[in-house]
Amino acid sequence: LNVSARGLSLVVDRLPEQGGPGDGFRSTELLLGALGACMVGTMLTFAENQGIEVGTVNVHLEDEAATAPTRVARIKVTMELGGNLTDRELESLKRVAARCRIHSTLKHAPEIEFELKTR
Repeated sequence: LNVSARGLSLVVDRLPEQGGPGDGFRSTELLLGALGACMVGTMLTFAENQGIEVGTVNVHLEDEAATAPTRVARIKVTMELGGNLTDRELESLKRVAARCRIHSTLKHAPEIEFELKTR
């Protein structure tokens, strides 16, 4: 499956044991990537506006699956920042990152309208 937006595209795939070739992103990887990118981007914009020197940023996300229904039940986000930050700056950056659009969407599930039809 090719996913495209604004002239960019990427391949989303199923696991080989599910019939896919296995050479594309998994849907869950895209979800985690979107969350991590949103949190970092929101935090960096805030830091820049506040004159906070962040330095390097590393973010690692892990998901935990659940069944009935099959879903991501838990996401653990670990973010490491470079720079010499105070406890107050760290707390502000953490609070702002957790208010990004994707994080807020996952915390407050949107209504989803789904339609399936033939061409």
